[in-house]
Amino acid sequence: MKLFSMYLFGQRLRQCRATARLTQEALAARLGVSQGWLSELETACQRTVQADTVVRLCWALECSADYLLGLSDDPRRAAVPAGGAP
Repeated sequence: MKLFSMYLFGQRLRQCRATARLTQEALAARLGVSQGWLSELETACQRTVQADTVVRLCWALECSADYLLGLSDDPRRAAVPAGGAP
């Protein structure tokens, strides 16, 4: 069983944000959070992350939660049924 790593989460968050061609400022604006807080997530200065935050990040970046959480090496999000987006 893999243990959760905020360091890995931050690395993958940064990678997905870069792939989506978003700045920290742009992603923060989409999520309604500060750029500084997002930077702290990416650099593992934040010690925890809430489940709803992971979901919002995944929707904004079109990546899978399993990937961000280190449970999968595939960043692609599974197909979502019609009306399934928050």
